[in-house]
Amino acid sequence: MKSLIAFPILTGLLIGTSYIPFPPWAILFGIAPLAVAWYRLAITSSAALSARELRSLLLKGFFLGWLAQFILNAIGFHWIAITAIEFGHFPIWAGGLTLMAFCSLAHLYSGLSGALALYVFKKLQQRGITLAPAAFVTVVFSFFSLIEALWPSIFPWHLGYTWLWAGFPGVQISDVIGFEGLNLVSLTCNALFAIGWIKWAKSGKTFLLRARPSVGWIAASMALFVGTNLTGIGREQPWREGTEELKLLIVQGNIGNYEKLIVEQQKDFSTPIVSTYLRLTGQGFKDHPDASFALWPETAFPDFLDLAFQQERNWQTLHKFVVAQKKMILTGAYSHDHTKKETYNGFFAMTPDASHISQPYRKSILIPFGEKFPFSDIIPYMKWLFPGLGSFGQGGGPSVMKLDGFHLGPQICLESLYPTFSASMARQGAEIFSNVTNDSWFGKTFEPHQHMIMTLARAIENRRPLLRATNTGITTVALADGTILEKSPIGKEWVGAYTVPFKKNPPVVFYSKIAGYTPWFAILILVIALLTSLRKKL
Repeated sequence: MKSLIAFPILTGLLIGTSYIPFPPWAILFGIAPLAVAWYRLAITSSAALSARELRSLLLKGFFLGWLAQFILNAIGFHWIAITAIEFGHFPIWAGGLTLMAFCSLAHLYSGLSGALALYVFKKLQQRGITLAPAAFVTVVFSFFSLIEALWPSIFPWHLGYTWLWAGFPGVQISDVIGFEGLNLVSLTCNALFAIGWIKWAKSGKTFLLRARPSVGWIAASMALFVGTNLTGIGREQPWREGTEELKLLIVQGNIGNYEKLIVEQQKDFSTPIVSTYLRLTGQGFKDHPDASFALWPETAFPDFLDLAFQQERNWQTLHKFVVAQKKMILTGAYSHDHTKKETYNGFFAMTPDASHISQPYRKSILIPFGEKFPFSDIIPYMKWLFPGLGSFGQGGGPSVMKLDGFHLGPQICLESLYPTFSASMARQGAEIFSNVTNDSWFGKTFEPHQHMIMTLARAIENRRPLLRATNTGITTVALADGTILEKSPIGKEWVGAYTVPFKKNPPVVFYSKIAGYTPWFAILILVIALLTSLRKKL
C-alpha cells in the first residue's frame, strides 16, 4: 500500500494544475496514475479474501481516490474558503474548516469508483473470472463517469471545460455531445493511457521492446484526442451569421462586498450603488447611442423591482432614467411574493413605459449556505444560530422572457453551470441566453475564470449567444459559433458595447435534446465491459 501512495498524489497534482486557469497539459493522462494504482492493488491481493480482508481492500482503494481528490480540490478550488467568509458570512476559522470539508467530501466519487471497481474485480475473481487490464480500467472509468455525473455538488465541474479554456477546435462538436461528451473523451484518453501504462513490459532487452505492448494504447489515446479536434474544425461556420442582431451595453459596477452587505442591513445605503450603475449606463448610452438596452449584473439594483414597489424611491429613480434614455434595462434585483411571503433573487426587464414586459425570472438553483441554508425550512433555529445565512425563495425553474425583438433565456449565477438548465430554455424557444452573476465573493482567485468558461460553454452547446454581466468581472459575450468577445478586467468599473448576431427561431440542436445523458452512457459501457468479460470466460 505504501508503494502506491505516490500514484494518487501524482494524479492530484496533475489534474489540480491542469484545470482552469492552468493550461490543460495533463488532462489526457492525469487520472491514469490513480487507475494504475487501483489495478496493482487488485492483482497483488489474494484471490480468496475473507469478508474482513475484502473490506480492508476496498477501504484502501477508497483512500487512494480520496487522497487524489483532496489534493486537486485544494489546488483548484482554494477559493471555497473565501466564499464561505465573504458570501456565507462565516468567521475566518470557519472558512478554513469549510475548505477542509470541501476538499475532503466534494468529490468522493473518485474513491467510490475505485472501491466499486475493486469489488467487482474480486467478486468475479472468486468465481474464476479475472478481468483483463483493459476490462478493469473500463470498469473503473465507467464507474467514475457515472458517479461523477450523479454526485450531488454545489457546482458540477469536469475536464470537458478545459477544452474551451485552451481553445481546442473539438469544442465545436459540443452541440452534438455537449461538454459532458468532451469530458468523456478526456476520460477515455486517460483510460487508454492507463491501459498502456499497465501493459508496459517489465522485461526486455531494449526500451522499444518494453514499450511495444503499450504503444498501441497510447497511440489510440492520442488519435482520439486529435480526431475529436479534427471533427470540430469548420463546424462553427453555419453559426457565424445571424438573421438579426442586437446592440447592447453590459455594465460592470464593481461594487464591493462591504457595500452590498451594508445594503442588506439598511437599504438607505443603496442610493450610491444605484447611482453608480446609472452613471456608468448613462455614459455608455452617450458613447454608444445605437445600443438598444443595457444589461446589469445579479442584484445590481439592490432593492425590490416588482410593480408592487413602484412608489419606492429607488424604483422611481430607475424608472425616470429609463424614460429619459428611452432604453430598456435588464437587471438583477430582489423580488417579493406577498402571497408566499418569500423574497427571491430575481431578474427584471424595465422599459420606458414602466411596464415589465414579462414576469420577473426568479432564481431556482440556490447556493447552499449563501442563499439557502440546508434544512433551514425544517430546522427553524438554524436562522438563530447563523443570522447571516441566506433565506431566498426558490423560483419555478428555467423559463423564457419574451422581450421586444428577441426571446431571452435568463440564468442567475451558478444556474449556467447546469447543462440541462440551459438546454431546457433552448427547447422553450430562447434565442439568446443571459447570465448575471456577482463574482465579487470569490476575490481574485481561480473562480472568476472557471465560472466564466463553464458559463460560456452553454453558448456552443445550444448554439445561442450568451450575454454575461458580472459585478466585478469577468463580463463578456460568447456568440453561437463559440467566439468570445471583449472581456472586462477584474475589479474595475467597466462598460462594454456589443453587437450580437443571433438567429430568429433557431433550431434546437441535438445536444439540447439529450443534455445530461452521461449516466446512461456510462451504464451502457459498464454493462458491455462486464458482459464481454463473462462471455470470454464462458
